[in-house]
Amino acid sequence: MKKTLIATLFITLGFSSVTLAEAKYSAQVPSSIITPNHVESIYLGDLRYKDGAPTAETHSKVQDFVQVANAVRVFLSGIPVASIQGLLLGHESIGMVPNQTIAISENNLDANSLWLTANTTTPYITSEIDVKNGPVILEIPTPVLGLLDNAAFKFVDRIGVTHPDNKAKAGKYFIRHSTWQGKVPEGYIEVVSEGYQHWLLLRLVSSPAEMQQGIDKLKQTTKLYPYGKKDSTEFIDISGVDYNTIHAMDATFYDEINALIQYEPTAIFNAEWLSLAKNLGIEKGKEFTPDARMQRILTEAAKLATAEARSTYFHPKQAMFRYEDRQWFTPLVSGHEFKDDNGVIDADMRATFHFMATGITPDMVTKTVGKGSDYLLATRDANKQVLDGSKHYTVTLPANAPVDKFWSFMIYDNQTRSMLETDQKSAGLDGLSKNIKQNADGSITVHFSPNAPKGMEGNWVQTTKGKGFNIIFRMYSPTQAWFDNSWKPSDFIEVK
Repeated sequence: MKKTLIATLFITLGFSSVTLAEAKYSAQVPSSIITPNHVESIYLGDLRYKDGAPTAETHSKVQDFVQVANAVRVFLSGIPVASIQGLLLGHESIGMVPNQTIAISENNLDANSLWLTANTTTPYITSEIDVKNGPVILEIPTPVLGLLDNAAFKFVDRIGVTHPDNKAKAGKYFIRHSTWQGKVPEGYIEVVSEGYQHWLLLRLVSSPAEMQQGIDKLKQTTKLYPYGKKDSTEFIDISGVDYNTIHAMDATFYDEINALIQYEPTAIFNAEWLSLAKNLGIEKGKEFTPDARMQRILTEAAKLATAEARSTYFHPKQAMFRYEDRQWFTPLVSGHEFKDDNGVIDADMRATFHFMATGITPDMVTKTVGKGSDYLLATRDANKQVLDGSKHYTVTLPANAPVDKFWSFMIYDNQTRSMLETDQKSAGLDGLSKNIKQNADGSITVHFSPNAPKGMEGNWVQTTKGKGFNIIFRMYSPTQAWFDNSWKPSDFIEVK
């Protein structure tokens, strides 16, 4: 009886001819562990087996499909790595030398420079620090707020006023790799990293009126040089410079991550991610030379990964929304490491953040009243429609914005996530402007449109006809009403 049932089961599942010899030892076989000879897949169509063994055609189909899927995951989880590579290559393309050159946007950045979600409210100070060949000295006594991130775009340490040892040691840093053996000079803050290349990003702690004085002082007092060598620090002004720091979104993305996998210690990368990359031919110590088949796989994977990365930004999941009744959202819900209360990384939020922004530090998510900064993103209007540069929108800020310093709107191109190209150099508007008009109740209405509404030129952010755009709303030193959500900006309201 038992043999009859098993035979019936096998025939029902698609075996055309089954001959079962009497067996002394046999099991009750559940249907859930049996693969029929013919399976119809939604994505791959007809899959064929012979008693559980895939045919050569099925094997080929599945191998391609799985490698595309793996390549998509390598892409999405590799966005932080490619983003750092884009920054390093971009700065090297304009003559920056690691451990020597410090770039400053003395007159602020603008749309000539392709930077992910840069702003025009404060100068950027940036450099590359590489400890592969030994420690590096950074002396920066001028008050700054900054970070040091490694080549996996992971936070390494604070640089500047928020570092707990900064005040006592006057902004003197000794940055080294974890394998270096030696004695740290007296009076220096020791920064130990598992990686080699690092991105240094700094902001001056200064009011707008004192900014130029702060820049001059920084250039007079800052030093960056390899330990044991003569100081040869140089400064360049990157304001208005036409160059790109943004990673690729096509198959050349895989060349970008390969460059850092080859150069960096494997310790800074996730081991499973490296395993998936290895299956694609990206392996430390080996040349990455994809054949025609793999090139097709990587090309297809880049298309799918791009669609997913853009989807999570323009169709953010519910967990990213700040308010129940607004379209504003943030991918920093789980902090700078993107971990929930159980220590589980939210890969979607991590990919979304690094797709649109640069720099990662705990200071970006520290909810300290009256200190730091906080950010909101918008890609859709109140009717959940993607923001359209051909239309006219308004956003109203209620009276008494809860901020000790100032608020800021910055507008970005949907394609590049860099500043939108318009005739408006500021690419936005902030609360420091003297030309902003208040409404009778003290609220402020900001207009977003290709042309300035008459009489509201001081409250206007320029858009571009035929171009989609997205917005970051920044609060510098927000107060309690910001954190408890008792004050909040309106959605984007289309003006008919």
